[in-house]
Amino acid sequence: MNSKCEIATHLPVMLSEVLEAFDDSPEGWFIDGTFGLGGHSRGLLERYPDRKVFGIDLDANSTGLSRKVFQKFTDRVLLVNGNYADMKTLTKEANISSVGGILLDLGLSSIQLETEGRGFSFRTDEILDMRYNQSQGITAFDVINTYEEKELAAIFFRFGEEKAARKIAKEICIQRPIMTTGKLAKIVEGKVWRSGKSRIHPATKIFQALRIAVNQEFENINDGLSAGLDLLTNKGKFVVLTYHSLEDRIVKQFFKKESINCICSVNVPVCSCEHKSRLRIVNKKVRTPSGGEIEINPRSRSAKLRIVEKIV
Repeated sequence: MNSKCEIATHLPVMLSEVLEAFDDSPEGWFIDGTFGLGGHSRGLLERYPDRKVFGIDLDANSTGLSRKVFQKFTDRVLLVNGNYADMKTLTKEANISSVGGILLDLGLSSIQLETEGRGFSFRTDEILDMRYNQSQGITAFDVINTYEEKELAAIFFRFGEEKAARKIAKEICIQRPIMTTGKLAKIVEGKVWRSGKSRIHPATKIFQALRIAVNQEFENINDGLSAGLDLLTNKGKFVVLTYHSLEDRIVKQFFKKESINCICSVNVPVCSCEHKSRLRIVNKKVRTPSGGEIEINPRSRSAKLRIVEKIV
C-alpha cells in the first residue's frame, strides 16, 4: 500500500462543515481524538496556520502512516498512539494546557476496512480480529469462540440491534471453532432474512456489534466526551461525527444533559442535584452530509454532525 497515495485520496466526511464549526473557537490546541489518516486535521492545519493539532489514535498503523505524510507540519502536529478516552492523561503528559477545540470522528476508516489481516470486513476471508490496537485486548475470535450463547446474543442485540441475535448466537456455538470472517458471515447469512430490496449484507449488524464490543466503543465515547468537556477552555468547540443511531444517541444524550442546569426527575418538586450546564448546543438540529457529498463519498451517507460550545 502506498501510504501517501492512501492518505491523499482519503475523503474526510463533512470536511467543510467541520472546519466551519471551529471558525470562532478560541486559541489553543486542537485535539483530533480519532486522527486516523488525518484528513480533518490537514484541513484544520491549512485553515488555521497559527494553531496546532494533538492527534490521538488507537491504531498504530494509522499513526505510523500519518507521521510520514505530516512531516511538513512537524512543528504543528503531535501524534500519539492511544485512546481518546484517556485524552486528559495524554495531554498532561504532552504538557498541553490550553485546548480550544476537539474533534471526534467515530467512523471506521477506509484503511482499517481495506488492510488485510484486520478482520473488520467480510468482503475477504481472513482471521477474526477487529482490534483498533492490535497489540492488546481481546479479539473478535476470542468473543465468537469463548463467550457463552447468552452473552453473544446480548452483544448482537445491544450493539447491532439484530432481531435474529438469539438464532445467530445459537448457531455460532454449534459451529465453533469459527476462525475467519468468511465463515462467520456465512453462518449469519443462513439465519438472517433480508428482503431482496435491501442493500445491506445480512452480516453487517453482527460485524458492527463485534467491533463495538471488542474495542469497548460505547464506554470510550462516554469517557471521551466527559474528558473532552473538562479539557476545553471557555467557548471551546466540541465537534462529533457519528455513523449509526446507537453512538449518536450516546452523544446526543450527553450533550443534552450537560446543556441544562437541572437533571432531577420531573417528580422532584425542588431541584437537589446542583447540576450546572457546561455547554451550549450550537446546532439544535443534527447536520447531515449534502447529496453531492454522498454521491462522491457513499460512506458518508449515515454521518451525523453535532457541535457544542463550552461555557464556564
